[in-house]
Amino acid sequence: MREQITNMNGLRFSVAPLIAAAIAGMAIRFSLPDTPWLFALGGAVIVGLSVLAGLLVVGLRRAREHDAQRTRELNALAHVELALASCTDSAEALARALDVILEFSHAAAAQLWHISEHDARLVPAMHRGLFPESFNALPVIPERVTFHSALDDAPALASKGFVERVQIPLAAYNHPVGVLEIAARYHGELARITYEWFETVGRALAAALADARELTRVRAQLADEKRLWQAGLDVTATENYEELLRTIVDRARELIGAEASALCLWDEQKRWWVVQGTSGATDAFEVSVAHFERGDGQFLECPVIRFKYRQAHLDFPLQRNGQIVGCLCVANRTPREYLDSERALLTGIADQAALAVERTRAFETLGSRAATAERERLAREIHDTLAQILGFVNVKTATAREFLAQGKLEQAETQLDQLSLLSQELYQDTRELILGLRTEVGPERGLVPALSSYVERFSQFCNLPTTFDADGVEVNFSPAVEVQLIRVVQEALSNVRKHAHAQHAWVRMTRRAEIVQIEIGDDGQGFDPANPGRGLGPRFGLQSMRERVESIHGTLKLRSVPGQGTTVTVEIPLIYRGERT
Repeated sequence: MREQITNMNGLRFSVAPLIAAAIAGMAIRFSLPDTPWLFALGGAVIVGLSVLAGLLVVGLRRAREHDAQRTRELNALAHVELALASCTDSAEALARALDVILEFSHAAAAQLWHISEHDARLVPAMHRGLFPESFNALPVIPERVTFHSALDDAPALASKGFVERVQIPLAAYNHPVGVLEIAARYHGELARITYEWFETVGRALAAALADARELTRVRAQLADEKRLWQAGLDVTATENYEELLRTIVDRARELIGAEASALCLWDEQKRWWVVQGTSGATDAFEVSVAHFERGDGQFLECPVIRFKYRQAHLDFPLQRNGQIVGCLCVANRTPREYLDSERALLTGIADQAALAVERTRAFETLGSRAATAERERLAREIHDTLAQILGFVNVKTATAREFLAQGKLEQAETQLDQLSLLSQELYQDTRELILGLRTEVGPERGLVPALSSYVERFSQFCNLPTTFDADGVEVNFSPAVEVQLIRVVQEALSNVRKHAHAQHAWVRMTRRAEIVQIEIGDDGQGFDPANPGRGLGPRFGLQSMRERVESIHGTLKLRSVPGQGTTVTVEIPLIYRGERT
């Protein structure tokens, strides 16, 4: 009944202008004298007005239809955007959005493809509607929205009764991220929709797909960094040598989900690879003998993993001072490709393992408790610095999830940006920690070369010009004292990187009578030591440095003025009983 009324109203509005034009023409005709040429003129006026009225009717009808279609498309677009913002689960949000698109277009199926981050190929992301198996042809990303009125190039779709298809390129932030294919089983269902609507929907889906990928990447990076950080804590906190070896192989296997891992080290004469630890499936290892001869010292293939576990096998060298001291390997029976992130994790654990093995060997050989105290102090500092960042990350993640649940995309994007910055900061802190752990001290090297090497690497690593000047000082302390001094310099330079916003930093070492003085300064923004304010002063770092200096009977002085940089000065008396000759 409603359609009949609508049709009658349309007929009434269509005929009314014609009747009006005819009446107007007849009025003009009968108002004129009865002459032939005037009679012809009146007829022409009637015909002209009738044609004009007809054109007006057609234009008005088309305008009404265009407005109605425009309104429907705007409403559908609003529902698509609402679906994308309706939940925090990206897969569910995309599914809801595709359902809205199918409902509006009356199409029968939609296939979403996205570009894989691993090999840059299109892979299926999601399907909604009929016959998902018919979308088996890998599409080519078109430059613009493409309408196919025939499916000769897609026989699998045509065999299922599909008759037309639209391909929509998905691009976010000027980079392609995928393709959306929509297929219909009746002619005209897709042709009636404007290209502008498809383009707008494509942009909305592309932005959602890119944001979901970025969120996944940030979460994965944070998880990897947290696992590496925890593995480093486990390694550095282990005192017993055998327990350390077990910890290394266990963490290496767990970090990437391998079935087996093994650690081999050179013996003291560098004649044999000695199997020091294994983890995982017991049938993965050939350990009938405890050592394997490798004469050149550079052969990295792990000798203990059996052939059937080499379908997915990685070997990582343990290096100290440019020399290979061991081999850490992981293995699987099932073939697989290792991701770059997994290789980076294993490289990190191998670096930490090499240092930890060397330090633990020295600790057990010398019987010194200083290494234990240093390891415990370092573990506390790692926990108190990186753990705070991870806690803040958890807060930001919860806030972003809440904004997404409320549909506040801009606020959620701001939180994601902050999460990305936090992950970068955590990554920098972890790398800086590893850089500090690589700095060696010992009787064969001395304090000045160790500080010089660290300052040079810090300058390159942080892209902050930093100079070292020993002013001709040639003095050495015991390893325990030198470790504390190097850690103070590292912490001071770390504070410069994090807080100072400096253009240049320096480390100066001088000797005055029986006092050795180390000055760490910068030309940054400075701060008020009496009132640093929340987050402005490196209070935790200063406290840690002060404790270290006092533990070796030294003094620490701080000078900082807002806008004039900061200087930390450490003084150590040579008469301290830890000096060595």
